[in-house]
Amino acid sequence: MYILSNTGKNKTGEDKMKKYTIIAIITIGVIMGFLTGIYIYKINKIDSEQKEYIAEEVEDECTAIGELNGEEIANLIITNSEEEKTSPNCVITLKIYHEACEHLIESRQSIEEADVNMTEEELKKRFSDWEVQKFTPTEIVLYKEVEEFCNEHYLLKEEDGYIVIYKLDENDNAEFFNTTEIPTEYLAEEDLEQIKNGMKVYTDVELNKTLEDFE
Repeated sequence: MYILSNTGKNKTGEDKMKKYTIIAIITIGVIMGFLTGIYIYKINKIDSEQKEYIAEEVEDECTAIGELNGEEIANLIITNSEEEKTSPNCVITLKIYHEACEHLIESRQSIEEADVNMTEEELKKRFSDWEVQKFTPTEIVLYKEVEEFCNEHYLLKEEDGYIVIYKLDENDNAEFFNTTEIPTEYLAEEDLEQIKNGMKVYTDVELNKTLEDFE
């Protein structure tokens, strides 16, 4: 009888401990849930306030810009951006395509003093009939097409043992241009034959290159 009575008391104690443990777990869970709810509420509230503030800022900026006219908006954009400007050592390349003879003529020149410190937009206004193909502080490339004959057609011939240059017009009429100091006696046989028959060369660049090859 003693053994049975002692066992009953132990079971009652264990039941009480389990009950207290369950209550403690439930209480802790409730507290954690309550704290979590408060935390989530505060986060959502802060996020909502931030979104409202940002929306108000954007609306104010859009309203301010909307009150500007087109010229003021353009000036605002230019002011807020760092634009490249031409430097004193800038080189301008001019490309002109002549439709009459289908030749592209290129020339290079140093920038004029009046065009220094100019933005790309200002340059486009200055050269309104040209296409700006490249714009950097040190290099500008301008291009345009014209209907005219390029006037850089040449004919090389042999006279008195030297190469002579004639200019050709759009009808292939030859006009004396210059006598070089390049003797024909040292030319390769093939080149000499072309010179005797009349060698046509187009553009100043090709003319200079051809004469350098014969020297």
